[in-house]
Amino acid sequence: MSKSGSLSTFILGGLVGAAIGVLFAPRPGYETREILVDRALDYWDSADEYYAEASDRAVELYATSRDVALDATEQVRAKIETARARLLEEVEAQRPAVEAAVKAGIADVTAKGAAVIGKIAESVPAVEAEVAEKVAVAEKPAPKPAPKPATTAKKTAPKKAPAKPASS
Repeated sequence: MSKSGSLSTFILGGLVGAAIGVLFAPRPGYETREILVDRALDYWDSADEYYAEASDRAVELYATSRDVALDATEQVRAKIETARARLLEEVEAQRPAVEAAVKAGIADVTAKGAAVIGKIAESVPAVEAEVAEKVAVAEKPAPKPAPKPATTAKKTAPKKAPAKPASS
């Protein structure tokens, strides 16, 4: 049973016992009241002691848990720093290999770029010839259209007016 359950059981038992004692008390009222006051003060003192113990225990638990938390924090911080240092060491150890790979990649890209440029340079004369041919075709004069064939319809000459006789 928990301590708070024990305290409530204790208090409940005390109250029940006090009620039964008052009901069956063979003493006069003022004696019974004095006994009740004494017991109430005893219970109050017990409650104060219990509160003081609980308070002290809470302070101890807080201090202990705070120390444990601080220790755990420091351990985690130390592990993080250790991992960070190992990671930096690994990065530094791999740096030459990475730099060599980058240089090799640059050299490979440069060689491939030179090969592409060489292929382009080889194809330039053929492209120039093709362009020149297309330009020559475009600049060639268009053939003159064929003359129109003569039409078969006769053209009639305009009629002249009859001549007037000469008068003497």
